[in-house]
Amino acid sequence: MGKTVWINLEETQVDTSTLKKRLTDAGFDVRYRTVSADDTAGIIEQGRQADAVVSTAERWNEATLPQVSGSLKLIMRYGAGIDNVDLSAATDAGICVANVPGANSAAVAEVALLHILNLGRRFCQCVEKGRNNIWPVGITGNELDGKTVGIVGFGNIARQLVRLLSGFRVDILAYDPIVRPDESQYPVKAADSMEEVFSSSDIVSLHIPLNDSTREIVDQRLFDRMKEGAYFINTCRGGVVKEEDLIRALRSGRLRGAGLDVLACEPTGAENPLLTMDNVFITSHMGAESAESGYRSQNIMADTIIRFFKGEMPDNIKNKEVKRNG
Repeated sequence: MGKTVWINLEETQVDTSTLKKRLTDAGFDVRYRTVSADDTAGIIEQGRQADAVVSTAERWNEATLPQVSGSLKLIMRYGAGIDNVDLSAATDAGICVANVPGANSAAVAEVALLHILNLGRRFCQCVEKGRNNIWPVGITGNELDGKTVGIVGFGNIARQLVRLLSGFRVDILAYDPIVRPDESQYPVKAADSMEEVFSSSDIVSLHIPLNDSTREIVDQRLFDRMKEGAYFINTCRGGVVKEEDLIRALRSGRLRGAGLDVLACEPTGAENPLLTMDNVFITSHMGAESAESGYRSQNIMADTIIRFFKGEMPDNIKNKEVKRNG
């Protein structure tokens, strides 16, 4: 094939063996170089040496994309979100952008459900008490049955969460700004707005992408609408939440607790109050990281890269209008 693929990961830290083997067998030169999100010079240097990049957190924007447009032809995101890529600028630079849709949906939905159950029953706290030989611990919270679960965003992950919740006696209220959830296909009631979801739910779970229209869209205005003692779950992107408003809602008692797999800044600073709040449970953006989802993702990425350089335009290319530059 004679093409070079830069994988922006540490080879010994993340298992990409399936991806590497498939690309190598197809004739690609696979190179691992770890470059941080804000290392503009490093991003440009590596981008100029590659035909494709398996992208993690490095920022592709107006500062970096024009500098690599003569060499880089494909940005292959390691995941579904493309919030680190300025899609319009990539299109102007003649660089195609692809994502991995659906491969990790079940894994992320499981983590959302784990946070929901943990908030209700304080499972993590009970494990710690058991570890310290403290029992019985008394009442450990509330059952999920009988509650209203509000879902904001109704893509693949949200639909998987609906499937997982089907074993509970819950009402599910779902809102998506793009496509109204189909009540005939899914056991949900379609809401007309985010405000309706936040004001009517005992538990709110976020499943929306991060972009210019959603950045910090969840703020004090929405938190003030929530039921007293409601729970808040975020497994999508930390940037969709105005974090200081979330902290305020938790401190005031408006929210009884929060389960977060994502934060506005990752890793966050040690001074972040969320790290020390008893009613907040944080996981390390691990929702998508299961062995099964990793295997599926690697195969989708390999398929996309191989097909792209054979002259095809796979369905997961987000800017198919790009004129191929070689």
